[in-house]
Amino acid sequence: MTWNLPSPTALALVLAIAAACPANLRPLTPTGTPASAVAKTDDADEESPALIATADFNRDGIADVAKIIHPDGHMGGARVLEVLIGQKGGGFGSRVNRTLTVPNPRSIATGDFNGDGNPDLLIGDRDGTVIELLGDGKGNLKSAGEIARVGSAVSMAVGDFNRDGIPDVAVSDFHGNTVIVLLGTGGRSFRTGWSFSLPQRGTIYYLSAADFNGDGVSDLAITSGEEDTFVVMLGNGNGTFTYAPELSNIRDPSSYCPT
Repeated sequence: MTWNLPSPTALALVLAIAAACPANLRPLTPTGTPASAVAKTDDADEESPALIATADFNRDGIADVAKIIHPDGHMGGARVLEVLIGQKGGGFGSRVNRTLTVPNPRSIATGDFNGDGNPDLLIGDRDGTVIELLGDGKGNLKSAGEIARVGSAVSMAVGDFNRDGIPDVAVSDFHGNTVIVLLGTGGRSFRTGWSFSLPQRGTIYYLSAADFNGDGVSDLAITSGEEDTFVVMLGNGNGTFTYAPELSNIRDPSSYCPT
């Protein structure tokens, strides 16, 4: 489970509206992998908030924590991935640290991406690199290299978007102003699925995945730092999404139609 949203209020509103309102659905058009574009501002260069993910990395039935830290206490220098092993009673025991190969991580997500039953990690960088680290079930995470490259990977959400039982990931690309869907293959790799445009260039958008309408398919909530503003994309079960304007709350709903 990953917490990477700046506005919990916005996500709570998504859940409330999804439970109360029917969706007025419109189709999307697949666009493949988008080309990078220059944004109006370079907000993606700002220092990211704390990046934390939780999973049972040593498979003892107790949740552990993976977080990205600055080991010297300063913003510059190499980042380190620290895994804190959970203990009964709520404390944490041993720590497992490893230096990251990406210089400016902006997002983190967890899931069993290679199907071995052990939680793994994805880390997205400001330069658009997405790397994978595979868990060994003992609390260690080993780099499996780069699995994708986009414009700037500022947020990620994991779900089963095509109902094949394999985790997939959606990436919010700041520079491309798009969400890119990467479909898991069950091994160490992903293949590029659909992508769609985000509402406004120059804005950092954060993603969260859940089944908001109860149809058994993972959906996406998209929000920014703007209070009470969010977009809901309902999963179609094949790796694509349909924009749900009646579940969304943006300043001018008629001006946004993801393509």
